[in-house]
Amino acid sequence: MYIYLNFIFLISFYIFISFKCIANELPKTVSYIVTDGNCCGGEESDPHAVHGIQANDGSYILSGKSLDKSGKENGFIIKIPGNLTKEKYFLNPDEEYNLEWSFILGSNNKKDGINASAVLSNSVFIAGYLENSKGVIDRYLGKLDIFNGELIWEIILPSKNKKLESAFESILITEDKGIILTGVVNADKGSIEGFKSYGNPQDGNAFGMFFSSDDIKTNNKPINPLWEVHYKHSLSGKSIKELQNKKGFVIATSTIEEPRISKVIKINTKGNIIWEKTYPVHGEITDISVTNDSYYISGHKKDNLGGIDGSISKISNDGSLIWNKSYGNPKGGDNKFKNSGKGNRKLIFDECWSITSTDDGEIMACGTGIEGCEEFEGGLLKECLKDPRKTWRSYLIKINNDGDLIWEKTGSFTFPGEENEEDVPSTASEWIFQTQNGNFASVVDLGFGVGLEILTDN
Repeated sequence: MYIYLNFIFLISFYIFISFKCIANELPKTVSYIVTDGNCCGGEESDPHAVHGIQANDGSYILSGKSLDKSGKENGFIIKIPGNLTKEKYFLNPDEEYNLEWSFILGSNNKKDGINASAVLSNSVFIAGYLENSKGVIDRYLGKLDIFNGELIWEIILPSKNKKLESAFESILITEDKGIILTGVVNADKGSIEGFKSYGNPQDGNAFGMFFSSDDIKTNNKPINPLWEVHYKHSLSGKSIKELQNKKGFVIATSTIEEPRISKVIKINTKGNIIWEKTYPVHGEITDISVTNDSYYISGHKKDNLGGIDGSISKISNDGSLIWNKSYGNPKGGDNKFKNSGKGNRKLIFDECWSITSTDDGEIMACGTGIEGCEEFEGGLLKECLKDPRKTWRSYLIKINNDGDLIWEKTGSFTFPGEENEEDVPSTASEWIFQTQNGNFASVVDLGFGVGLEILTDN
């Protein structure tokens, strides 16, 4: 009996310590900054942020698409002050704190958007698309003054065949202070339904485009890129990252043919292909991160019951698949989610859009929730209607280099004093990046606007 009780005590002790360690590893929210539709074209503009970065002065630049008065897309970019230190802020012209500036791209009844931005010195470069007077979508690149958001120059870069559509999806400042971009070109008219979490091009091919430091450093707009290379067997460049040895880049993309398969292209500094490889087990690819000896791609895929799980694949420097692992169906949480278990895998979607490297692993940004109950019947319909996860939540996942889960965190936004309210807005994390002081920032799509959650993982 004595040995048995000692055994029970030791097991209980180790379980307690394990739970304590897990609890201590969860990141804590340092600041949560939100704004509504007034940021980006008016109360009904329904802004949807898909990208974010931090500027040299500590401020944050968020970009995405909103709606114009006709219900068509506009592009927006906003600058959030970097000196906000309280836990929660609502930025609005009528409140104590507001955005430093906002910039709206597009015209009424046209399909326009900003998919990403990059900061160099005192300038913000914005990359996206504009619909022209003939109803064709063209690549758009602009340069803004970082202090006031005023436009310095803009250029339109259509497909060679001007009847075909094109758009920038990703932009990056290179080690030599140039900019490299990727996206889609040569797409049939009407085939670009959206980008990132609001759609995918259905036609066209990926490309790489590079502007040198001399091309972009003045207030005179560049005439042509230094080089442009098309990748005819790939659909759209979703994300581009520079290699740590500075001898090239990797592009997250997919095959053109259905079913579309996740793909990575490694290119040299002239845009020429070093290798291109596909990863059928991964599911939909959304982003890529780079470490010294490997790459990690984010995304999601259907599970064997009909739901969707987050997906991370690790690949080697030569493009070989090392592993692929799935994540999802988080249980518990705050507010009305506190007592929820893992739920029914048929119902829950875990959709993941971005990944970033840290000193001890990778963090992936996702949304988790139920799309709707309309397609279900009987007991499954009743279960769906009762499940609080019809309200989406942001979902962050941290793994080590072997893909083992370090922590997972769900979150909702509540205004101060309303932390215990049952009614919370839908949220989803759309982008993740590390801040200058070692924290990380989650760009959040909110039911009423845009959010930025700053978290510490110490």
